[in-house]
Amino acid sequence: MPATRSPHPVLGQRVARHGFADRPAGGVVEAARLTTAIQAQDPGASRLGIRSRSASVTESDVRRAIDVDRTVVRTWLMRATIHLVATEDVRWLSAALGPAIARKFRKRWLDLGLSDELLARAVAELPGILASGPRTRTQIVTALAERGVVVDPSDQAPTHLLLHATTIGLVCRGLDRGRDATFALLDAWVPDAPSGPRGDDALAELARRFFAAFSPATAADFTTWSGLASSSAIALIRDELRPVDIDGRAGFCLGEVEPRRGLRLLSAYDNYLIGYRDRELIIDADRRAAVYVGGVIKPTVLLDGRVVGTWRLARGTEQVTVEVMPFGELTRAVRTAIDAEVADIGRFLDRRAFLTIA
Repeated sequence: MPATRSPHPVLGQRVARHGFADRPAGGVVEAARLTTAIQAQDPGASRLGIRSRSASVTESDVRRAIDVDRTVVRTWLMRATIHLVATEDVRWLSAALGPAIARKFRKRWLDLGLSDELLARAVAELPGILASGPRTRTQIVTALAERGVVVDPSDQAPTHLLLHATTIGLVCRGLDRGRDATFALLDAWVPDAPSGPRGDDALAELARRFFAAFSPATAADFTTWSGLASSSAIALIRDELRPVDIDGRAGFCLGEVEPRRGLRLLSAYDNYLIGYRDRELIIDADRRAAVYVGGVIKPTVLLDGRVVGTWRLARGTEQVTVEVMPFGELTRAVRTAIDAEVADIGRFLDRRAFLTIA
């Protein structure tokens, strides 16, 4: 394990910007906004993603922020994947990203029988269906059918219908019911969410947020993360960006940060592992298959910005076990840092935490 090697200057800056060195976020909202939003297709992983960026929050704090205070919201955003986003950002991000998502999935929607007419009819009925509160996919499909809008429940059509409703800012995720997600009217779930910037102002803010959190980064990295073309976005903030070289590739930085080092146990699907087109600096090519497994991105051990192992969490009612699978030999310093991370995961989950090394 490369514990004694000097950290790559690019990775040192990224570690600092993502908040992995000192976890500067003071709360759930601040942690979510650090990278604009937190990947949340796995709810438990998204909560741990907040921990990776804030040293003071607990899992109970994250749950309360989602379920009770509603200062953060789960919804489809970048690349049509579920994110945990600050309520103050949900409207403008949905508006900025929605049209590109709709263009990307138009053919898929048609193949699923989701014509423009059917989508329009469904959208017209959803406010009445969800007026009494959040409902599951199955409940929504049943209620639509009762109103003459038939959506095939046997394939992905219900999910894509709700994706469409999200892209136009109509719905978001509500409280989970066991393993079932529910969907709510955005206006009812977070009625005080501000409209935020629109048009070029929104695109500029999105680019600004990305380079503040992910730089040094390339134009291709912005597209990989956001799902949007980079040229217009970068042009809008070009005078704020500083050109840099990223191992022979042209990139940009926004502002200055002091490179940092450190070890962090990142949760599955962490933004750091998704937000870069070229991942050679992050992980050795012969180790990628251990982390990027189909559509799954495993929890990883990050040392000075590089992936040096994977880990998994076994939860019990009173304790948790963290099993670390390192890619190489552990030095004493790295083992000490892992011990500290495991203890902090226990603090976050309010469980006794134990470490095993595979």
